[in-house]
Amino acid sequence: MPLSAWCPPRTRLAAVAVVLSVPLFAACAPASGDPIPAAAAAVNTSTSHNDADVRFSQEMIPHHQQTIQMAELVATRTSNEYVLAVSEHLIDDERTEIRQMTKWLQSWKAQVPQENAKSTHSMPGMLSQQQMATMARQSGAEFDRTWLTLLSTHLGHGIVMVENVQAKGEHQPTLDLAGKLLTGQRQQIAEIATHLD
Repeated sequence: MPLSAWCPPRTRLAAVAVVLSVPLFAACAPASGDPIPAAAAAVNTSTSHNDADVRFSQEMIPHHQQTIQMAELVATRTSNEYVLAVSEHLIDDERTEIRQMTKWLQSWKAQVPQENAKSTHSMPGMLSQQQMATMARQSGAEFDRTWLTLLSTHLGHGIVMVENVQAKGEHQPTLDLAGKLLTGQRQQIAEIATHLD
């Protein structure tokens, strides 16, 4: 029976539209095993980012840089095995993370913080130049206690930065790094506390 014999005019138009649209949608779908078009692949890679993601990298890079500066003081000021081990671990990990965050900022055409910029000492959680100078004058057990105490405080402020980006960020690789830092820094702070008792 022809379509016109049982469909009112408005329904006939809708039915024709559905029929015509089927091959059109079918033509857009890739055949099994065919590569996904570039535009579709881009949607699936979660590369979008926002201001919170940018701010996190711009603030965490100087934070990491100062952690490395603290760690570099250790080798010539103590023989404490725990402090030496922590410092070596921090230097390796945080240099790797700085390189990763730098790449993200460059890909976003965002400013990359300069190393040792004086302005970064005013950021929350950053040690003052005086605190760094005090550590540099110390050695032995006195240095160990000061270093571990300041490192714990420093890492605590890093956790605040991590929690901020977890609440507001959308760049999945940044959120993955934030999750790793949150776990690692909480464990480190708890461990430091046992060495300060």
